Amino acid sequence: MSDRPLAVTNSTLSILITELSTECLKVQALVNQFQLTSLTANQQAEILAELLTAAVHLHNHCDEDFQTLIIEEMENLPDDQD
Repeated sequence: MSDRPLAVTNSTLSILITELSTECLKVQALVNQFQLTSLTANQQAEILAELLTAAVHLHNHCDEDFQTLIIEEMENLPDDQD
C-alpha cells in the first residue's frame, strides 16, 4: 500500500484498512509461492500453515466492529449532487 493517506475520516478505520491491505498482500504472496511446481512437502506444509494463520487473522480482523466502522464512514459521506 502506498504512503498516501486514505480518504477516511476515522483514524482507527484507516489503520485497520492499512493492516488489511498488508495482510492481503501477504496472502497473495503465499498463494504465488504455493503455485510453484518444485515445492517439497515441508515447504507446502509451511505455506499452508502461514495461509491458515493469515486466514484466521483476516477473519478476526474483519469482525463486526470493523464492519461497523465502515458503515459509519459510509453514512458520514456527503451526498453527491450532480
